[in-house]
Amino acid sequence: MKGFSMISGVLFMGFLIAATSIVYWTALPTIQKMQCSITMDKMKSTFTSLDGVIQTVASEGEGSKRTVSLNVEEGELHIDGDNDTIYWEYECSAPIISPRTFQTFGNVIFGANLDTKAYETTCGGQAGFMLENEHLTACLKKIGSVGNNTAYNISSVLISVYQKDLQQAMPIEYLEITLDNNATSSIGSGYTQLERSGMHLPYGEVTAHMESDYGITYDIKFMLESGEDFLIIKGE
Repeated sequence: MKGFSMISGVLFMGFLIAATSIVYWTALPTIQKMQCSITMDKMKSTFTSLDGVIQTVASEGEGSKRTVSLNVEEGELHIDGDNDTIYWEYECSAPIISPRTFQTFGNVIFGANLDTKAYETTCGGQAGFMLENEHLTACLKKIGSVGNNTAYNISSVLISVYQKDLQQAMPIEYLEITLDNNATSSIGSGYTQLERSGMHLPYGEVTAHMESDYGITYDIKFMLESGEDFLIIKGE
């Protein structure tokens, strides 16, 4: 009987461990999401407090200073002196924030896939707008402005696309934008506009506004999303 009791106990324990394991692995995504959420909330509080200290020091004028201690248990903290930015990167195995979305708390921004930059520059000696992420740079012509239409061909707005992973320029000489396959829809007057400039953006976007000789006015959106290795071109 003692031998039987021992075997029975071992079997029972085996069943208990297996059942616990099944419950654990089923609940793992929820557990990971909770852990990520807790970490994010801690860093939100840390960065919000840090922003408050920075604003106080800035308001006190030259020579003012504070000593701040930051407890970063997970992720990586970066200080970008060129752009006056402090940012924290954290890779979470469970989705907490939808990709390419963000929340703003004063000067503090929290979001996912915020790896795009959009800024004014020159490309090939021409004034332009640059869209840049981890994989691509795309430069577009700066033409006219809102209220100051300039004659141009919309098929020639895109100056260059460079693929960082391949380390080579992409062929864009065959790009042609038309309506109804009519060549006169490509030319007219209008402007190009950078919709949002800065770093750590979910996507960069340049709008090309065209009042075409074809008699139709339309917009073309050039978009580069964080994490993607292609440029989106869509009409409105």
